Amino acid sequence: MDVTYYLRFARKWAWLIVIAAFISGGMTFILNTGTPPTYQASVVMSIGSYLNQANPTASEVVLAQQLVATYIQVLELNDVLEATLEQVGLQGFPPAVLRSIVRASQIPDTSLFRITVVNTDPQLAADIANALAEQLILTAPGLNATEQQRLESQRSERAQLEIMKRQFEDQQAELEQQIAITTDNDDLIRLQAQNNDLLREIRETSTVINSYDQSIDQLEQRANRLEILESATVPTNSSGVDLISASMAGGLIGAIIALSAVIALEYLDDVVRSSEIAVQSLGLPVMGAIMRIGKRTDTYNDRLVYNYPSMSPIAEGYRTLRTNLLFSGGNSGKGVYIITSPSPEEGKSMTTANLAITMALAGLQVLLVDADLRRPKMHEIFELENNVGLTTLLFADPSVNSLDGENEDKLPTNLRQCLQNTSVPRLRVITSGFIPSNPTEILGSALMQRWIEAFRVAPNIDVVLIDSPPCLMVADATVLAATAKGDVLLVLDASKTRRGAAQKAKERFEQLGLEVKGIILNRLNPRDETYEYTYSYGYYYTPTSKTAPRGKSNGGRRERVQQAVEERESAESAEE
Repeated sequence: MDVTYYLRFARKWAWLIVIAAFISGGMTFILNTGTPPTYQASVVMSIGSYLNQANPTASEVVLAQQLVATYIQVLELNDVLEATLEQVGLQGFPPAVLRSIVRASQIPDTSLFRITVVNTDPQLAADIANALAEQLILTAPGLNATEQQRLESQRSERAQLEIMKRQFEDQQAELEQQIAITTDNDDLIRLQAQNNDLLREIRETSTVINSYDQSIDQLEQRANRLEILESATVPTNSSGVDLISASMAGGLIGAIIALSAVIALEYLDDVVRSSEIAVQSLGLPVMGAIMRIGKRTDTYNDRLVYNYPSMSPIAEGYRTLRTNLLFSGGNSGKGVYIITSPSPEEGKSMTTANLAITMALAGLQVLLVDADLRRPKMHEIFELENNVGLTTLLFADPSVNSLDGENEDKLPTNLRQCLQNTSVPRLRVITSGFIPSNPTEILGSALMQRWIEAFRVAPNIDVVLIDSPPCLMVADATVLAATAKGDVLLVLDASKTRRGAAQKAKERFEQLGLEVKGIILNRLNPRDETYEYTYSYGYYYTPTSKTAPRGKSNGGRRERVQQAVEERESAESAEE
């Protein structure tokens, strides 16, 4: 794949991706508009008492970390939630409501965990978070009544000793000042003795305080202790969704989903949509790529190429097809072409008719033969009678007809009777005639082969175009190609022909030793072609003259067609 493939892909699907992004972003904006802001309040708690120890053991640390998950589960119990609701004055609220706004998570690699409450009321969010922490502490196992009383007594005695120690220190500081200013030797000895007594009292008191600290630590370490390290405060900034950011994220998600969908669609799509795909799939040259002509409601005549300006992309596409056919191979501008398609409704008959018109406008004597003896269309396209035609010829021998007359009349008599002129000069048509019961046998008969040879040697026929049935539906096209020994052109509808069908059509001819000369890609979407194809015609297309508007009288249909043909011939002459 080259850069042009990605350019085509972007031009083809950019509108869908943009629309999906706008829709997704708009829906996100609408859904989040009017949503009240939410606030988060968090409290941080710790498990165990090892944080207060100078040298905690590894087992204490690991045990505390393992207990975090247990307390997070305890936090979701109904008893804890109901007690919390009662503490904040929300009695009667179901615990499930509180559970839906509470999140608890462990801080990685620690024995700390965070309790977060989300609510539209910032004060209530902080109160609930702190109440949850307090209720969780009450659930933790502690000391029994005797141990708790002993702990409180020791804390009280330690506090009293701390007060005494500070008093001794204050007295000792005063003695130090007196000693510094005393000059009498007896007073100095007395003051120093008092100072030594105070220092001894301070040391003894400190020793007793240390013993109380050890006892208190031992009692506290026996408890599976929970502690609030950081209480929840009232949040000031909302934690709700930012509308602009959410809308942009929604648009991005929509674009990604649309892009994924179109990539999957492109991957699964096996329709021959471009010349590049046709060449890669079949290994055949694309002789011409024709854009879609008109609308489905247009009549056959409205879709004939002479209704379009000579420099339009459609007319240029048929001129390119004509040039490629005439200058490829060794026919020197004269040859027989069998035009078919894999399946019905792929535009082969209209393509054949417009190719015949384009060749006739180039000054070639064109014979157009309708060999579709199952669903003939040429008499409808050119509005001709179908009383006699190809089937009439196939019941007559060209060798028993005289070649009398001069120039234009140097044709077998039966052939002249079946030829019908059209409004386009130098273009004559042999319609299908009556529908036979055995079309395949007739098209493969010796008489068909002899008539093809008669077309080839006729002095006033330069090109023979034969419209044949779809080759995958019936064997008529392959039989006709083997009989006529002409060049096979395969018409593919760029909007519906699948690669498998095109490949099978090619194989049908190859099985009989017949070579498909090339592909005519019909109903092409310019977006599927290369950058150069899409924009080159738009640069050169300057319609200075147009044919008479469709559906309006301008001297009758034949006069309008003649006017269009004259304009087209003059334009092509100027180009040459």
